[in-house]
Amino acid sequence: MASRSAEDPRVIVPRMTQDWRAWLMLILVLGLVGLGAGVYIFLVRMQAARPAALDLIPPVLFGFLAIVLLLNFYLARAEAVIEALREEVITQKIEAELNRELSLLDPVTEVYNRRYARVILQREAKRVSRYGTTLALMMVDITGFRRVNDSLGSTGGDVALHQIAHLLQNKIRNSDIIVRFGGDEFLLILPEAQKEGVERLAGRLRQSLLDWAPTAGLGDFGLRFAIGIGYYTSDSKMDQVLAIAEDRMLQDRQPSEPASSSRVPVHSA
Repeated sequence: MASRSAEDPRVIVPRMTQDWRAWLMLILVLGLVGLGAGVYIFLVRMQAARPAALDLIPPVLFGFLAIVLLLNFYLARAEAVIEALREEVITQKIEAELNRELSLLDPVTEVYNRRYARVILQREAKRVSRYGTTLALMMVDITGFRRVNDSLGSTGGDVALHQIAHLLQNKIRNSDIIVRFGGDEFLLILPEAQKEGVERLAGRLRQSLLDWAPTAGLGDFGLRFAIGIGYYTSDSKMDQVLAIAEDRMLQDRQPSEPASSSRVPVHSA
């Protein structure tokens, strides 16, 4: 996520407006006092010749004060209108950003959906080409999950899938990205990941599912992760690497594999 400035502009702008209004009021009040004092001194000096002129001081001061108050009311109203428009624009921007973000998320698991995966992969491919790093792609399938749907129904299956997605999310780095690739399959995008670290991660993921299933009441379904890994470099093609990872995941999902074993070989390039 992009970093924000040290101070929110929504806080800066009203504060500047309030300071400007305070200075304006101070100037107007000082002007009023100065004008009143000047008129008073002038009329006192003219008292012998025109004593009735002193009667004009209260109306003049009252009229000037009325003008100041009306000007202040007008400025306050204009500021309120501008602030309301500013808040409306900010609200619209927030709603647009929220809608954009929601359109990128899978509603069941609350991780990124497959449509957004293409955008992420293009971005990471450019990073690999620029810096010469390696990108690991890990395909993860939940073997035995169909039995969960058959037993608990679609609603219960959605709840279990949501929990498994967050189980995966909690095991990866902040820089890694998880995508629901379809059904009960997930794609883990692992930037700048070394082969040894990726294979250790695969082992941790398998064990975490075996540990979690009994606590969630799903210990009798024989759930396990089938995992396939591919590595993207600057001289490879993303679609081919995805295909390799998916093929290796399918090999790991073969029924000949023991469903309850935590020692399943990791297929990687």
